[in-house]
Amino acid sequence: MSNPWLAIPEADYVGHMSSPTVNQRPVLSRLLGDALESVRPRAVLVLGCSTGNGLERVDPKVTSRVAVVDLNPAYLRRLGERFPNPDFELDIRCADLADVVLEPGEFDLVHAGLVLEYVEWPLLLPRVAAALTSGGVLSVVLQLPSAATPAVTPTAFVSLRSLESLFRFVDPEALVEAAHGEGLALSNRRTEPLAAGKSFEVLRFVKHAA
Repeated sequence: MSNPWLAIPEADYVGHMSSPTVNQRPVLSRLLGDALESVRPRAVLVLGCSTGNGLERVDPKVTSRVAVVDLNPAYLRRLGERFPNPDFELDIRCADLADVVLEPGEFDLVHAGLVLEYVEWPLLLPRVAAALTSGGVLSVVLQLPSAATPAVTPTAFVSLRSLESLFRFVDPEALVEAAHGEGLALSNRRTEPLAAGKSFEVLRFVKHAA
């Protein structure tokens, strides 16, 4: 069965995430920027990068390599159009996170913003942990359940409704416990309230020195 993400046009996704009832796009960009500023990675990996939201915050004087992974080739084509000649190495990978190859010990920062809800994250986590350098950081943004708003907020972009069959909330406590088992210590955690009524849980984990 085809993944619902492959059937959602790029314009629909961007329109949905930017719509007043959702308005998560600028927040997610800022949260990636926060992680970049805090960690100051030489090499960063962004999982579920879509069209590259937040990559404009990469400082090429600090970060020399950016690897991005997404399932939808149209999103990645748009990302390439947005960043045609970046001042850093841009490694664009069209792949399913279920089986994408991640080089061990390669990345100082791995960022996953609203990604784990759509994958079998317990299977992905060990590969992500292995891809981090010693002392590297895993940055995660999770969507928290809301009593007032469904997981996928209804908007005029009806193609997004197909994601309801794929979306699964991630229990932050379960993630913290699983990360600990992979040698990732929780270093920071906070809740980011959204104007539209939902909230994000923002977590950072540090890989123990070998």
